[in-house]
Amino acid sequence: MTATSAPGPATTTRTPAVAILRLLGGFQISQALYVAARAGIADELRDGARQVPEVAEATGMRPDLLRRLLRTLSVEQVFTYDEDQDTVALGPLGHTLCGDTDESVRDIALMWMETHYRPFAQLWSTLHDGVPAAERELGKPFFDWLGEDADRVAGFTSAMGNMMRAIRQDALDAIDLGDVEHLVDIGGADGTAIASLARRHPRLRGTVFDLPHVVTAAPATLAAQGLADRIDTSGGDFFQAVPQGADAYLACFILHDWNDKQSTRILERVHEAAAPGARLHLVETVLGKGPAPEIATMLDLTMMGMLDGRERTQEDWRALLAGAGFRLTGIVETAGPMCVVEAVKVDS
Repeated sequence: MTATSAPGPATTTRTPAVAILRLLGGFQISQALYVAARAGIADELRDGARQVPEVAEATGMRPDLLRRLLRTLSVEQVFTYDEDQDTVALGPLGHTLCGDTDESVRDIALMWMETHYRPFAQLWSTLHDGVPAAERELGKPFFDWLGEDADRVAGFTSAMGNMMRAIRQDALDAIDLGDVEHLVDIGGADGTAIASLARRHPRLRGTVFDLPHVVTAAPATLAAQGLADRIDTSGGDFFQAVPQGADAYLACFILHDWNDKQSTRILERVHEAAAPGARLHLVETVLGKGPAPEIATMLDLTMMGMLDGRERTQEDWRALLAGAGFRLTGIVETAGPMCVVEAVKVDS
């Protein structure tokens, strides 16, 4: 039996030139993953190995070309291709491209290639004039372009759900809300984050707050988990105002989208709305912290290319929070790449 799989690229000694060639070819691997995700190949293999012609027929692909794609992604441990038997099975990473597993990133694979891929061809110009590559490619800021099409919004929301499930849960589990009565999730999208917290804290009341066309996804999530009686929703613009009077506010992966001036405006709106002594929990990466620092640096590059935001260091967070009337009380590192940046409202 000749199976095409590998113990992983990092385990083999290579010359610097070969290592760089692998990095330079990364754009091709990204596209191959997109094709596999879009075709639903991983879902076709949920129940075990199948003949390649069967998978080709199910996905509408040419068997000869599909074999070549599978060989490539087998080296990356996504699939395991047996050349003697002409069969393919999920590799160690393959389940992440299935549609509904806990670690699924299928929607990220689709969204990044459909919204992020072309703009990054403009990264050269960004490094010279500071204009985000996406804004140059799309002719307008990314979020403005995204909001023009309901399908784009839905795809982005699904991808962020994947992202949050994949890298955020450890941070959510680290948040202590034992004495909190009302939590507002700023930029809460479909309500997945606050639902996770509400299940752990049966007395917690909450509000999912996001743009009106985004927060419409939340009621279904909350109803499906039996939380509609405790968690409500509110639509608005966090640059203008956020729901008032809560004793705790949560923002998951929000402030990294924005530059310091814009982030300060958001935090000032929270400060204005929050009850005296209210707590603020930010689920974000912190550069130089956590067990997977490469995720923070990758996302920092994403922010440079797509938006005007950035990932931040501990001191960056301290200064940003202080400028909006909050005091940094701690940074909780977790088993995943995300941290919990904790702060308290300073009352003047």
